[in-house]
Amino acid sequence: MILDAIIGLFVSLFGFIAEGVAMAFVALINLIAAGIEAVIGIFVSGFSLGRIERKKGERKFTASAVGGIMTLLIIVGLIGWFVVVPKVMNRKVMLVAEDGHSLPFAALIIHTRDGDQHQRTDNAGNIVIPRYGTNAVTVKDPRYIEKTWAKSDIEAELVVGRTVLGAGLDSLADKLLKRAKE
Repeated sequence: MILDAIIGLFVSLFGFIAEGVAMAFVALINLIAAGIEAVIGIFVSGFSLGRIERKKGERKFTASAVGGIMTLLIIVGLIGWFVVVPKVMNRKVMLVAEDGHSLPFAALIIHTRDGDQHQRTDNAGNIVIPRYGTNAVTVKDPRYIEKTWAKSDIEAELVVGRTVLGAGLDSLADKLLKRAKE
């Protein structure tokens, strides 16, 4: 009995969604037909294509309204899942040196409750870490002094000290990577 009710619920929901999608396809097909008719109408006078209409069944207006609302809710839910949820579940952190320069391609260990994740920053010193479940972040790179931030210390900008190797490489990069017009 309960299984029949669940199957009936899914079938009725699918019917509402299919009806909403069918309405969109009817409009799309009619739009394509109007475009073809306009292009051919330039060369042949009086040319006309027929239009298709949505099948009118015994369903009432409320069924198609509920189908449209369900389709709209599913579309809004999918957009929310792919756009809003990643911004809420993750946060962007920028690593900078004490002198204010960003740290490109710095090696990090992100300590989460699921285990450690080894990642690198991008070429601007940014990294995206999970907002929830992150216990600590550690910089583990020979160019920078190893430092660990606890969950409560992680901010949008984390400052790291340079080692002798890192300072030498950065001064060398500044000399070699000057712009041509300077």
